[in-house]
Amino acid sequence: MRPALLARLRHSRRTSLLLFSATLASLVAAAVWFIKERSALADAYQRLGDRNQLLSEARVREQETRLRVEHANSARQLLAGAQANGLVPGAWGERLINLRQSQMNREEALPLLASVQRSPDHLFGAESFEIAVTHPDEGLFDPPGSLDRRPAPLSLTLRGSLLFQTANDAGNHGNPLP
Repeated sequence: MRPALLARLRHSRRTSLLLFSATLASLVAAAVWFIKERSALADAYQRLGDRNQLLSEARVREQETRLRVEHANSARQLLAGAQANGLVPGAWGERLINLRQSQMNREEALPLLASVQRSPDHLFGAESFEIAVTHPDEGLFDPPGSLDRRPAPLSLTLRGSLLFQTANDAGNHGNPLP
């Protein structure tokens, strides 16, 4: 009885070890597969993040392109409107004027101010304009009342671009600005 019981235990031990070995091998295989798939999942998330970043950058570039197209269309409309009003770039010249707190008498200031007044053949785009009296008893629009004293000079700051017509536009048939 003893030898049969020992034989059965040995046989059952071998079966248990074989079953245990098979289970252990399947667990190891499952662990290796899990680690491999987890790594593949991390790679997939990385690729997804990269694609989302590229998509975001493409959307920004698309928006920038749309804005450039809108700006170009707006510029074309402005140029067409300017040409319709005789503002052809080749028919105009530009002079920069830059006077900073220059002291001049009223007789000198008047023709200078008249030259920057808008007319059909020239326009002035002021960046800075300031005129002031230098004597507290004098007004800007009223000459001094005293005949025995010469008027104090004016202080004039004038900075900007004077555009002047150099040629008539053929499309405007020689008509100056309205």
